[in-house]
Amino acid sequence: MITINQLICDFPDGGGRTLRALSVPSFILADGGMAVITGPSGSGKTTLLHCLSGLLTPTEGTVFIGDICVTALTPNERCQFRSSRVGYVFQKPLLLPYLTVGENIGLSASLAGRTVKEGEIEDLLARVGLSGLAGRRADRLSGGQQQRVSFLRAIVRRPAVLLADEPTASLDEENGRKLMDLMLAYQKEAGCFLLCATHDTRVMDRFPVRYDVQKGAFL
Repeated sequence: MITINQLICDFPDGGGRTLRALSVPSFILADGGMAVITGPSGSGKTTLLHCLSGLLTPTEGTVFIGDICVTALTPNERCQFRSSRVGYVFQKPLLLPYLTVGENIGLSASLAGRTVKEGEIEDLLARVGLSGLAGRRADRLSGGQQQRVSFLRAIVRRPAVLLADEPTASLDEENGRKLMDLMLAYQKEAGCFLLCATHDTRVMDRFPVRYDVQKGAFL
């Protein structure tokens, strides 16, 4: 279960004042659940995902994923938690351009302490319609292809938590739909948590649970 209590993130605004970037009074998601995180730009969607992944330490409050209190971990423990338990699909693919597709995926697995078995990368690529591209440099892929590789880079870790931050924002409608099909199918197969931050109504409509960060409440 994911449990958040009285989560607050404040940041200095540069003028001697404090800006409240996020306030989540309560958030509970059952094991294997999925939710879409909504709200206008600047409302704290990305900040919430960063708190869940341990990329950001909040000003106040707690985040539990299972029996792990993410907010109580040391910096090194947060890195280990993120590497072994979290898969992250960003708005932009953020692949290492000088590495091949296979090397990008294999590096992610290695950081999670996994050794990719022979043929596993090709099997993953076939799953997303990219067979035969393991040896191609990442910077020679189209935008839609790069985002699908980004998805594989996230799930090769076999994460307990899959986070997606505006994953369709830079994709056309067809590629956006394909990516969401892949993420939802993987969540159903793996039984992991899936949280997706978006303002795309087509993405929102595919989730049974919606949390509005601006209102601090489930809708």
